[in-house]
Amino acid sequence: MRLGIISALDLEIELLIEKLIIKKKSIIAGFHFYESNYNGIDIILAICDVGKTNSASCTQILINNFKITHVINLGVGGSLRKNISKHDLVISDGLSHHDVRKTQMINRFPFQLIFKPSEYLKNLAIESAKNINKNYHVGKIVSGEAFVTDIELREKIIAEHDPACVEMEGSSVAHVAYINNVEFLVIRSISDYACEGTKLNSDIIRKASENGVELLWEMLNNLNNFY
Repeated sequence: MRLGIISALDLEIELLIEKLIIKKKSIIAGFHFYESNYNGIDIILAICDVGKTNSASCTQILINNFKITHVINLGVGGSLRKNISKHDLVISDGLSHHDVRKTQMINRFPFQLIFKPSEYLKNLAIESAKNINKNYHVGKIVSGEAFVTDIELREKIIAEHDPACVEMEGSSVAHVAYINNVEFLVIRSISDYACEGTKLNSDIIRKASENGVELLWEMLNNLNNFY
């Protein structure tokens, strides 16, 4: 296995770097990559910054340049369900673009309305969340090139997709992984409720990021038990 771990935020990758021995650093097309090995698994960390275009480009570089076989996208997101609270974890069971028409997704390449994640990685995440007593939910995650705070957009996304949460990178990571036959999973730690008046600060982001990294670290410690 060669595992790519991609995040829009420097913080999440920095928290992982503190736990790993980095063997090599590189910059490709402006993206930062860090190579390591943990428990016999080659790991490549990547910071893609915010947005679907950035995350898609960075994922393709991970595949082309680092020959990854699996990719996990870690990040924060906005809850779209009443039972999903701040700092809860959402483990993806499907990814979709909320800013692309469904007919386009179905009728144009790659002809997928929903990108399904790796069952292996999903089950590993679920068991790992249980191990560390984290509140978690398994559900659809949707992405778009906008930070959602508008109530009308929020309700439109809920009506059309019935997702667990919304964010800005996961569906494009899934899209690129899918067309390259790379197994993937998207994990989100809830930082907000995607509603009017949402304000994020460094403390909120750090808490959410630490929460997601804690789950991912537990997953890394159990990879060999599941694979």
